Amino acid sequence: MIHHLRICELAAATLARQRAKTLVVVTVYSLLVAVVASLVLYVQALRREARLLLADAPELVVQRLTAGRHEPIPVDRAARIAAIRGVREVRPRVWGYTYDPPTGATFTLWGADSVPWSALEPVDGRGGTAAPSGADGTDGAGPGGPWQPLADGECVVGQGVADARFLWIGDRLPLRRADGELFAPRIAGIFRAESSVLTHDLVVLPTAALRRTFGLAPERAIDLAVAVHHPQEVATVARKIQELWPDVRTISRDQVLATYDAVFDWRGGVWVALLLAVAAAFTILVWDRATGLSSEELHTLGLLKAVGWSPRDVLELCLWQGVIVSALSVATGLLLAQAHLLWLDGALFTRLLRGWSVLFPELEIHPGADALALLICLPLTVLPYVVANLLPSWRAAITDPDTILRS
Repeated sequence: MIHHLRICELAAATLARQRAKTLVVVTVYSLLVAVVASLVLYVQALRREARLLLADAPELVVQRLTAGRHEPIPVDRAARIAAIRGVREVRPRVWGYTYDPPTGATFTLWGADSVPWSALEPVDGRGGTAAPSGADGTDGAGPGGPWQPLADGECVVGQGVADARFLWIGDRLPLRRADGELFAPRIAGIFRAESSVLTHDLVVLPTAALRRTFGLAPERAIDLAVAVHHPQEVATVARKIQELWPDVRTISRDQVLATYDAVFDWRGGVWVALLLAVAAAFTILVWDRATGLSSEELHTLGLLKAVGWSPRDVLELCLWQGVIVSALSVATGLLLAQAHLLWLDGALFTRLLRGWSVLFPELEIHPGADALALLICLPLTVLPYVVANLLPSWRAAITDPDTILRS
């Protein structure tokens, strides 16, 4: 063990004497690892966030299709679906989108007769009906408890909508109905910034008011959310629903997650193609290393062989050099990747991976120490460099020391 440690110490000392060359190699090496690790960690973090956000989503969503297009579904189908064995609850949902010309954004409109008042921003004296935390003895839940009913003519908006239209509690949000008439519900609350991933572009209206906005009849809903008792029964329930009505489409939560994974894989693959240029630059560096050793390195290996070092010891010395440079570069690259994701929010490729939107929420990414990042970075970066470092050293190790020194 002492023998191997001495060889490792000599390898570190040799790299320290060649500071400029070692610094260049470590810098290029670290940047390559940082870019690859950032991409892998970012994609994994997006997948993790998607799974967390969809954890409370309904197990099944039932939609009606006409000519392959989504259209409103009759509400009376909910009773027949609820009678299927294994179904716990069926909820008709009313929701949709509206374009806002002043901001150029698309708002998501959602129908709900009550909202969790504790999820809203507390009033700070600028008006509104939501009670500040502890004002009425309900821990900020509002005058009616944790869920506060929405009155006709009121709405609750996300932080992105409020910022885009410069609104606050008590102001009015102009919207256009399906018949072209304008109406302006009063803002009764604004969702907290902590929930911006789900509520950034959201406008919650009473269900009846939203039906009037879309011109949707009371016997129609946009879709049906189906809750199932056991996850293993989702496929069976979906099959029974499709047997009842051939014009419906069932979308399970697992299918939505699979779609997210496919999208992230595709977008990550686009960036992998762009990273081939960086990999090509690193390949040139590795090839330059593999084509031969410098005269100083050859002289050092010749002296070591002349004083009695075996070819195995010479190869171990070069192996230690490659391992030290690789370990330092990988550690530095992973730290740079974490800094890029945490401090810069993955600015290098965030637009491509997350998509484009006028009202895109601030998504807080939590990259973890993912083993997949190491499994991808190590074969792509460490192995080529270490092998390329050993090839010319092996040729020098089996050559007579007198030949090396004379050359």
